Amino acid sequence: MFLIMFAAVIAGLLTMSVTASTSLLLAVMAGPLAGSATGLCAALFLAWHRGSEWKSDDELDQQTDAMVSALRSLAEQGRAVDGAPAIPMAKPSQAA
Repeated sequence: MFLIMFAAVIAGLLTMSVTASTSLLLAVMAGPLAGSATGLCAALFLAWHRGSEWKSDDELDQQTDAMVSALRSLAEQGRAVDGAPAIPMAKPSQAA
């Protein structure tokens, strides 16, 4: 994520500084466009570079399944507590 932001900011500023001598309006318009295009290229590079790692995440799937089962057991415990009789609350006049 930092690589994408770093590439986008640097490319945008570099484009603005190069085109500022020609026209200030061109620099203001071209900077964000060049930064966005560079950020997209950096994101595509990261996806291509890490593609093989993301496809074989068996350990991550097992961790996710374990977390889901833990959350389901907590939800079942919460439903069991909700079925308990309510504790009677004291009226405001009796509390003092």
